[in-house]
Amino acid sequence: MKTITIRESTYENLRRMKEPDMSFSDAVDLLLRSRSAGLERRFGALAGSTALDEIEVFVSRTKP
Repeated sequence: MKTITIRESTYENLRRMKEPDMSFSDAVDLLLRSRSAGLERRFGALAGSTALDEIEVFVSRTKP
């Protein structure tokens, strides 16, 4: 277990976002999983399309 420091506003946003039975660790894990879910999660309608592949190539080329 580790202790972290966050701004009061961040704490309040996280508190409002999480479910009542959810720990703060669970809420952070959920946010991290949703962030790393990738384009397929956000563009599910394109899952069978080559457009998704083209978008991923474009994004990978434009990252610094």
